[in-house]
Amino acid sequence: MTKPPVLRIAAVQLLLVSLAGGVLHLSGKPVTALSVLIGGVLCALPGAYFGWYAFRDRGARAAQRVVGNFYRGQAGKFVLTLAGFAAVFATVKPLNAAALFISYGLCVIVQWWLAARMTR
Repeated sequence: MTKPPVLRIAAVQLLLVSLAGGVLHLSGKPVTALSVLIGGVLCALPGAYFGWYAFRDRGARAAQRVVGNFYRGQAGKFVLTLAGFAAVFATVKPLNAAALFISYGLCVIVQWWLAARMTR
């Protein structure tokens, strides 16, 4: 049985935001670069946590645990995302909030697109 692609998706997301952040930093926009990187991390790491937690158990005998793991994994992802945004807005100054949210949103779209492509 193959492993779910969730960790590969998080790795691709982190690679993309790292490249975007690097380009922005080299073009003289360090605050925007950091905001883009943080937005991507706020999407990728909770997503990786969900994938790790939700897919810990496999098989027909573990069906009840798998369903419970999905709910607990999703709840953990939600809490990590909220706590991450709260920590960023409380501690990171200066911050480009628009770049942060755009990066987060684009990472969510990349996550959906890659999940659809990898599970076909």
